[in-house]
Amino acid sequence: MKRLLTIVMMVFSVLFMQAQKALIDKGNEYFNQYSFDLAKDYYEKALPSISAKEDLAKVNYQLGYCYKELGNTDKSEMYFRVAVKNYVRGVIKPDVLLFYADALRMNGKYEDAIDYYQQYLKYAPQDHRAKSGKESCKIVPTWISRPTRYKVTNVSKFNTPQADFSIVWASKDYRTVYFTSSREGSLGSRDNYKSGQKFTDIFEVTQDRKGTWSSPTPITGGVNSEDDEGASTVSLKGTDMYFTRCKAGKKVDEPCKIYLCSKKGNAWGQPVLIELPGFESAEIGYPALSPDDKTLYFSAEVEGGYGGLDLYMAQRVGTSSKFTKPINLGPKINTLGDEVFPTVREDGTLYFASDGHQGMGGLDIYKAVKKGKDFTGVENMKYPINSSFDDFGIIFNGKEESGYFSSNRKGGKGSDDIYSFILPPLQITMNGVIYDTTNIERKVPLKEAKITVYADGAVVSELSSNEKGQFTMPLQKDKVYEIKGEASKDYFSNSIKFSTAKVEYDTAFNVILNLGRIPRIIELPNIEYAYDKADLKPESTVSLDALVKTLNDNPNITIEMRAHTDFRGNDDYNMTLSLARAKSCVDYLISKGIKPDRLTAKGFGETEPKTVTAQMAKEHTFLKAGDVLTEDFINKLPDFGKKEICHQLNRRTEFSVISTDYGIEEETKKAEEEAAKKGNAVIQHNDGDDF
Repeated sequence: MKRLLTIVMMVFSVLFMQAQKALIDKGNEYFNQYSFDLAKDYYEKALPSISAKEDLAKVNYQLGYCYKELGNTDKSEMYFRVAVKNYVRGVIKPDVLLFYADALRMNGKYEDAIDYYQQYLKYAPQDHRAKSGKESCKIVPTWISRPTRYKVTNVSKFNTPQADFSIVWASKDYRTVYFTSSREGSLGSRDNYKSGQKFTDIFEVTQDRKGTWSSPTPITGGVNSEDDEGASTVSLKGTDMYFTRCKAGKKVDEPCKIYLCSKKGNAWGQPVLIELPGFESAEIGYPALSPDDKTLYFSAEVEGGYGGLDLYMAQRVGTSSKFTKPINLGPKINTLGDEVFPTVREDGTLYFASDGHQGMGGLDIYKAVKKGKDFTGVENMKYPINSSFDDFGIIFNGKEESGYFSSNRKGGKGSDDIYSFILPPLQITMNGVIYDTTNIERKVPLKEAKITVYADGAVVSELSSNEKGQFTMPLQKDKVYEIKGEASKDYFSNSIKFSTAKVEYDTAFNVILNLGRIPRIIELPNIEYAYDKADLKPESTVSLDALVKTLNDNPNITIEMRAHTDFRGNDDYNMTLSLARAKSCVDYLISKGIKPDRLTAKGFGETEPKTVTAQMAKEHTFLKAGDVLTEDFINKLPDFGKKEICHQLNRRTEFSVISTDYGIEEETKKAEEEAAKKGNAVIQHNDGDDF
């Protein structure tokens, strides 16, 4: 009895293993035919009975790949994780680490993805996909935390639980669009075992004058069939359409091709296969026309490319369906991954989707500027146009920064959905306040101060501060602004410069202008000279450059440069040295463009010892406000260090304002001459009579 039971168990085990092997073999058969939706069903049926580590690794690898191609990132991640856990060298390729990292990245798990990219790079240190993916995981969190200004909205009117994607303009007034869909009601109602969806057709939607879109309907004529009609593009006049058609089934797997169809009345005629020399047996799709309709851009996978699907361009021969030999767009555009869904705007900028450039995960949308015959400067459109899922097929509403694109990101109606986008106007503002800072410890807002705004050197606005000293105005991008504040002639004017060239987000520039009353004498800090000489030390230029700005902000003042020494040394020598030092300062100001007749140099030697201010007394507690640092005062100090501090305070450079009306007479005369010219102008009516 025991022997019989053992035999039965052995037979059952053999039959069970044969059934398991049959399921895996059938899954492999469909996998090799790219029928991923069918292949996954057989693998999943076989999976519960698999115990061998090698088989677990291989079947989970195949399942992960199936779901990767079907766009299910959650299940792709799950099966690749099991495959990695059961990894056996020689049974599955090390690229399971790359695919697992890609799935983690598409699911927004960037830190985990970096770890597996690093593991894969140990096997393939030069693989661009892993290096780009790893670097992407480092920068993408920043993109998400600081998104671009684009506003993205799911277009519920267009979308269904099925795939809806690849929207294109069908009329030059931007009121009719076509898009591809696997929704109910399409002719291609069979299951596409490669995509896991129904076969797709092209649908039409129109917009009325109130901006309301109609319900999508299949386009009429010969375009739609029982096969897959994919991405399309329509000529500027709306009379020619290029579209992708893929013939596929359980026993059919022909390469996708591009067809040309012309409009006859309100319906499309029968499509004609376009001829692309050298691409007869290649996988071709995703057509896009240049703005002049003469160049066709498309994706293809042929020998000699850079990776998977590459972008190519070909010139149309007359009005026929023939084209010149296609040209690859080169390594700046194409990568080891796939480049698909091209679009060319009116200004020649190329937009396309890629999973090979640095991006957020899956397909991202990029743009490249055309220079001569080449495209350069590939730039990721970033979040929220892009997500960690597949984002592709962008179109623009003419020159406007608005339009549509497709994405299978979470939160939509189905697998692929159509989204609208718009870039709101950039809001740049200036919020300013102007203060009287004569007393540095008590800032007082200046009411009715004059604020002059310059943009790129020209006056663009004149403002007046309110009772709180405040002023505000909108600004423009890519301008260099100078904001100048003025009060009465008893105040120094002041200005500040800034640029809006690099502003990418709504920004408010907070401007503070400090104006002080013009005092009798102003000391310049940190003016130093070579020992016992009049040569300025390099560090002195910081203070003198600030004086240059003051003089430029206040073109009507003239000043006297005043240099002082300590009392050590001969009186005549000190007087000569101080004058030479004052002249050095004047020479520097002249070298910076200040007119010589606004400057006077004067040396005081040791004749005007410094009077201690309250601020100086705070810094040097052995002094008190009002002390005069005479020779007698300093000599009475018992400490050598304190004496040196006093000598240093006496060695100073100052300036005083001599006048505040420099050039005013000339300005007044010029203004009067201009007024006189305007007053003498002859104004003519249409009848020619003078008055």
